[in-house]
Amino acid sequence: MWLVHCLKKDIDCLFFNKIMFYEVDREQVLQYQKVVNVCFEKDINSGRYWESKWRDLEHEEFMKELRHNEKMEKQMADVAKHARWGLGLEKPVTDQTPIEKEERKIPKWSKSLDGIKE
Repeated sequence: MWLVHCLKKDIDCLFFNKIMFYEVDREQVLQYQKVVNVCFEKDINSGRYWESKWRDLEHEEFMKELRHNEKMEKQMADVAKHARWGLGLEKPVTDQTPIEKEERKIPKWSKSLDGIKE
């Protein structure tokens, strides 16, 4: 069970009513009780939005990185545009670019070429 998803009255109840346990379960119960104590102390529960400075910092860093990436993409697009049009360069032919003359030489597939009778 996630303790931060409990209501405030549940956290209060768990904080004021300590858990009875066997010695073999001591470590697990103490960890559970520590989380309850933190939730009670910091007022963390499902009925309240837990505000933190870390969230603000994470948002600021995310926005900085996003603006930087957008700026770099714009610069790369400008460089590519000037390289193509400013220098008169065309898109280079790659292995995947079909050459029309060669494409016409390839025979069209038909069942008769594979020996399939209709």
